[in-house]
Amino acid sequence: MTRVPAAARTLALLQTLAEIGQPATADRLAKRLNIPRSSCYQLLEVLEEAGFAIHYEKEKRWGLGLSAWELGSAYRRHEPLERLARPALRELVAGYQPKTTVVGHLGVLDGSDVLYLLEERPAKSLKLVTDIGVRLPAHLTASGRSMLGFLEIKQLNASFSGRELPTRTRLGPKNLRELLGTLEAERAQGFALEIDEVSLGYASVGVAIRDGLGHPIAGIALTLQSIELGKLELAQIAKRLSNAAAEISRKFGHHG
Repeated sequence: MTRVPAAARTLALLQTLAEIGQPATADRLAKRLNIPRSSCYQLLEVLEEAGFAIHYEKEKRWGLGLSAWELGSAYRRHEPLERLARPALRELVAGYQPKTTVVGHLGVLDGSDVLYLLEERPAKSLKLVTDIGVRLPAHLTASGRSMLGFLEIKQLNASFSGRELPTRTRLGPKNLRELLGTLEAERAQGFALEIDEVSLGYASVGVAIRDGLGHPIAGIALTLQSIELGKLELAQIAKRLSNAAAEISRKFGHHG
């Protein structure tokens, strides 16, 4: 943050506006942040242009704008999803102990990436690249592809058309045509499966959580070592995930 002082000051200003909880003068904000009032005005004007701040001219005060509230609302919308998914993930992971070590994930689409919101790990866990807040290419992950499979073709075109798709291990779909073929096959089998595409030696099985309109709102997945996949019944893993996803989906109005 020290290398980008303007960004640090902007974030600090937003945080200060939120902490005060009501419109405040630029002078008060500048004193709280210990910055020149002229600099504070410049930052506030930038935030106002982006919708993150509102200037109440008659009162000569500044408050949080609509964009700031929308950002907070987007975060809060994840709360019921996480609350419902957490016990389901815990039960799924515990169901394979002590026979096999698995890690449970809950992710949502963020553009062409999957963003991980929850991760359930047993006491003796696997060393994975996934964690809460981590983003990975959705086309390589089981949770991501489980959601992509329910998107319209125009949405997939917007995110993946006309470019070579990145890989991590040289495995996985490398363009939109390959991705569409993978998604079609996974829709037919009822779950997404990636083996060694995110990390060599690991595999994941994923199923989408859907809302009342059938839209994918999240993906729930289990990750295990690839060699363990042959010791377990893949169909049984998929069934357990599907049952958990269906139960959560019903809470969001999906009864398909």
